[in-house]
Amino acid sequence: MSTTNPTQVRLQSLPTIIVMAFVFFLLWQPLTFGQPVKVKVHTIIDKLPIEKQEKMKNFQQVIKTYIESVNWFSEDDAMPIEVTLQMFLTDIPSNIEDRYLCEFLVSSGDVQYFDKRFRFPYQAGTQLLHSEQAADPLMSVIDFYMNMILANELDKYSGFGGDVYYKRAQSIAALGKFVRAEFVRGWPEREELIKRVFQEPFITFRKMKDFYFYGLYIREKSMAEARKNLKIALDMLETVIEKKADLEEPRQFLNAHYQEFIDVFKDYENKKEVFNKLIKLDNDHRSLYEEHISDS
Repeated sequence: MSTTNPTQVRLQSLPTIIVMAFVFFLLWQPLTFGQPVKVKVHTIIDKLPIEKQEKMKNFQQVIKTYIESVNWFSEDDAMPIEVTLQMFLTDIPSNIEDRYLCEFLVSSGDVQYFDKRFRFPYQAGTQLLHSEQAADPLMSVIDFYMNMILANELDKYSGFGGDVYYKRAQSIAALGKFVRAEFVRGWPEREELIKRVFQEPFITFRKMKDFYFYGLYIREKSMAEARKNLKIALDMLETVIEKKADLEEPRQFLNAHYQEFIDVFKDYENKKEVFNKLIKLDNDHRSLYEEHISDS
């Protein structure tokens, strides 16, 4: 495997004038960037009692406002990103406060997380205020997954570029265990989810992204270099899946990027080897890969 760092090559290969323009853009970024995180929130409340449906009818706007008002990015990382969030709410009977059980699905690009252990109290009209120092049954879960999403995205731009956000998620998970006992369910599983990020084979999965996205970046300039890097990425994906077949992220990655693999390798002289490997790793798109084997 090549030892070249794709991130370094990506910068070195840019013409000087483009580098200067990019630096100028970064200097002015705080003045020109709008809110980089845009979120679509869909709450399903039809299983709630009628009075709770009325109370929660504006809840999706509350969540959208909260997410889009938080400054999630470190200073140099801000970029536009779209997140989709779905919350299926059911009632938890209580004489003390309004409580909800939530099946929670959050996604962006090539990653998604599903959490069915999400419980929280919420009183209609309550304003959500972001805090990194306090554990909250509602906001801490949202904060945890937002940082997981951002970490995945930043890993695409540089090797381990998402570390800051994964470490934030790790801190949130550690703090989450201290929410009220009624709402602690789910935090041990979230802590396990972030723990594996810093272990193999997930480390290899993260390294893979640097080769993959550098390959896409260099494609217009050198298809040979693009194929070289995507083949390295594919070999790394194979290693990850063989070591831990139940890891969801590599499957999600292939599901999101299978067409790019096809586009890069469809005219490759040794494409049969590549597409056979893709069939092995991504059987869901077998028929598409087989089309390109049959015409080789």
